[in-house]
Amino acid sequence: MNLLITGGCGFLGTNLVGHLASHRPEYHLTVFDLLTYAGAKSNIKSLISKGSVAFVQGDICYPDQLDKVLEYGIDMVINLAAETHVDRSILDPGDFVRSNVFGVQVLLDCCRKKSVPLMHISTDEIYGPAPKGVSFREDAAFSPSSPYAASKASADLLILAAVRTYGQEAMIIRPVNNLGPYQYPEKLIPLFVDRLMRGLPVPVYGDGKQTRYWLYVDDFCSAVELAIEGFSKGECHNLSSQTEISNIDLTRQLIEIIGCKQELIRHVDDRPGHDRRYAIDGSKFVNKFGWLPKFELDRALRNTVKWYQDNPGWLKSRKTKEFEQYFDRQYGSL
Repeated sequence: MNLLITGGCGFLGTNLVGHLASHRPEYHLTVFDLLTYAGAKSNIKSLISKGSVAFVQGDICYPDQLDKVLEYGIDMVINLAAETHVDRSILDPGDFVRSNVFGVQVLLDCCRKKSVPLMHISTDEIYGPAPKGVSFREDAAFSPSSPYAASKASADLLILAAVRTYGQEAMIIRPVNNLGPYQYPEKLIPLFVDRLMRGLPVPVYGDGKQTRYWLYVDDFCSAVELAIEGFSKGECHNLSSQTEISNIDLTRQLIEIIGCKQELIRHVDDRPGHDRRYAIDGSKFVNKFGWLPKFELDRALRNTVKWYQDNPGWLKSRKTKEFEQYFDRQYGSL
């Protein structure tokens, strides 16, 4: 099978490419990535060198670029190309609309023209905040709070409309928060791990009692592998985990793993529209594919922390001047 993985040099993309290259050597993998600030070709350099993966630099917003790469005889596109950081979407929504909405429409048009199935990776945030005790199923109404979530919800609606209107071969996976190696250090876990390892304070929004479910990226990759084999047109699947934890408790657990002092926690002003809780019902995917996460949160956190500890050069290379300016803009002097 010839797979095109858009956004294959970002966090989820890098891990998925590595997973498929290892577990499905019969697949031919092509990565298509614009290499914006959060993506790095060096993440998959070894796979490119071995010939396991082909790389094309390009932008999903340009149909001529996509048309050219789809001429390679692609059997399926997995779309991970997106702007993903909620905080940045609040500062500048335009980039998110461009990549996450317009880019997806271009992908749909190009895939439909070539009769190539599209698997789109969405997010649990499209459903908006979940009341205590409630887990949203795939048919729940969308109620996004941030520009990021709104852009992802818009993409899902475009895909579902294409399925209904054109009979397009497309499906959607909506995962909870992922953690693991290669995540750009603007995100909570790598940001906190990096700062805690250096004995620096970490910013916790508000009271820190916002709760999330977390999924180790290896489990995400194994789920996508199953979805590739069991591709179903028009299907939407939530991808959840078994552990809900508050941001403050997650921070305390990271501090314990790294061996720092709790005094490094700094409560900062909460961000606008910060949802208190996300929760989705992932039983549809579990029942169809027999998939269950293998990694409990403590093990996933320890694996993640160890990877960043073992790869300080990667973290250093990703903390560019742009990142430092962004951090200062967001949190000022802690």
